[in-house]
Amino acid sequence: MVLTSSSTKICRTSTSQPSLMDVGLRIVGISIIIILLVYAYPRFYSSLLESPNYSLIDEFKGGNTIGFRYAYVGAWMLTVSQLYVFLKYFVKYFKVRFKLAKWLDIHCILNTTGFTLVVLHAGFPYSFRYWEPFTRLNILGGLEGLIGIRGLLTWLLMFALASGFLNRYGGSPRLKWVSSKLHFYTILAVYVSASIHILLSLFLPEKS
Repeated sequence: MVLTSSSTKICRTSTSQPSLMDVGLRIVGISIIIILLVYAYPRFYSSLLESPNYSLIDEFKGGNTIGFRYAYVGAWMLTVSQLYVFLKYFVKYFKVRFKLAKWLDIHCILNTTGFTLVVLHAGFPYSFRYWEPFTRLNILGGLEGLIGIRGLLTWLLMFALASGFLNRYGGSPRLKWVSSKLHFYTILAVYVSASIHILLSLFLPEKS
């Protein structure tokens, strides 16, 4: 009984508060993505101004004017949603008072909305070109060898959303602890994949 109580306490502590390493790695990842998004703004700005000349159904097939809008707005939503993690850190280490429950709701709304926009940009499920990413991955092939990262990023986002949902609404402390760890490492993989994807969009736009 004592062992079970201790395990439960550890699980709850691990899922409720971020570690210093967690926050540090997220800062690095988010900073890189923000720099790339700002740098990429001129390319996406042209798509924001362009008037689409296709049917409404085509908007949900990705890789077009609306698709780029979805990608850019969705990426910013996912990035801003990470503010919640830093607020938890400030509450824990600096005793700053925030209503974390409200910020968690905002975090979930931004993540869900941003995820939906990015997945639509990927063309899922109508024309998901890179649904099987590994045959398009060749690390020794330069940027063109990393095209498959686009499909991998979409699957990683799906996994991150699912693990985040389990971390938020999972019933048992053990499930929350496991999903929290999976969510953290998946998010790190998302940061890396998203950075590569943005670079590909900048330097290989014809492959978008």
